[in-house]
Amino acid sequence: MNKPAANPKDTFLNLSESKRGIIISAMVHEFALNGYRKASMNAVVKKAGISKGSLYQYFSSKEDIFLFVFDQFTTLVKSAVISESEKLKGTGAAFWDEVKSVLVAGVGFIDSYPVYFQLYMRVLFEHDLPQREALLTRVRLFSKEYFTPLIQLARKEGVLRSDISFEMVLFTLDAMLDRFLQGYSESYLDGSLRLTEKSGPQLNGVIDEIITILQDGLSIQGD
Repeated sequence: MNKPAANPKDTFLNLSESKRGIIISAMVHEFALNGYRKASMNAVVKKAGISKGSLYQYFSSKEDIFLFVFDQFTTLVKSAVISESEKLKGTGAAFWDEVKSVLVAGVGFIDSYPVYFQLYMRVLFEHDLPQREALLTRVRLFSKEYFTPLIQLARKEGVLRSDISFEMVLFTLDAMLDRFLQGYSESYLDGSLRLTEKSGPQLNGVIDEIITILQDGLSIQGD
């Protein structure tokens, strides 16, 4: 599978950070609102305050623009997860604390970057997007890269059940994380949990309940 290309031209990279930010914001809003096929580059340039000719001096095509924007999404997600994980370093945090930190990071990401998460939802549910399979594989790969050492250490320390395969543990954690965040982002996907109405202690209580359910199913139980 070819890796998605998302290479802006030097003319874009040479712009000031504030100007790039305005253009990126216009692009992500348009794709998140309308999806790839219906996204209008005319709307992008109008919102960004640039000419259409300038836009194509920055990027070669609409597809390159879309892939670049999705690349911004994955970069921000990684940063959010790693930042939350850094808070646990040196605290002696257990495996399930690490898992909870990913859920907390995901909630924080949606609160901070709701439009980027809407873009991700477009990729999840629109099947005619360019390089869709490769884009979703990239997201799953980051999840695998993050959870793998944690799972391996937890199994070594006797925290996780040995009769459940590594692949199943990884799939369960990844599926739980993704489904929970979808529900937090969109009320019609939350299974009547009303996640979008919760915040602070209430939402933290839901996260703790999810962790307890996972822990009861995947952990080695004491006598």
